[in-house]
Amino acid sequence: MTPGRDSSRIGLGSLIGATALSLLFVVSIALAITPAASAAGHDVGIANFVFSPNSITIAPGDTVTWTNSDGTTHTVTGNNGSWGSGNLANGGTYTHQFNETGDFSYHCSIHSSMTGVVHVASGGGTPPATNNTGLSSSMLMAIIAAVAIVAIVSIVILWRRKGNKKV
Repeated sequence: MTPGRDSSRIGLGSLIGATALSLLFVVSIALAITPAASAAGHDVGIANFVFSPNSITIAPGDTVTWTNSDGTTHTVTGNNGSWGSGNLANGGTYTHQFNETGDFSYHCSIHSSMTGVVHVASGGGTPPATNNTGLSSSMLMAIIAAVAIVAIVSIVILWRRKGNKKV
């Protein structure tokens, strides 16, 4: 121990180190429990010669899976011809990913009265991502930020209190 030095005082380096470790801990927890953004899957049924729902709104990158529950063969065919299922027998499925925004109309090439549309919009029809706590990511980040601020203020108060003590 250096003569004349107060051994009860926390040094600035220790305070910075404790603060950095606290922040690292809080950030690692936030990353562990915050869900990664991912594409969502949506389902459209084919039954009674109808696509159900016949209009769906999704976000870019999401997929739509059509399932044929009719006793007859159907298709899912983009009106512009750039995508399609081919023939789908009973129980058959077809999945397509939509990466660009816009309205994508489709039909059954066997039964012209069967039509539908996929609306792909920023924000889409996907609800905000939640984690196993049920909180939205933004709410969770606000809570974590509040905890981090409380931790930092507590460390500063402790540092100042220890700095004012005389041995």
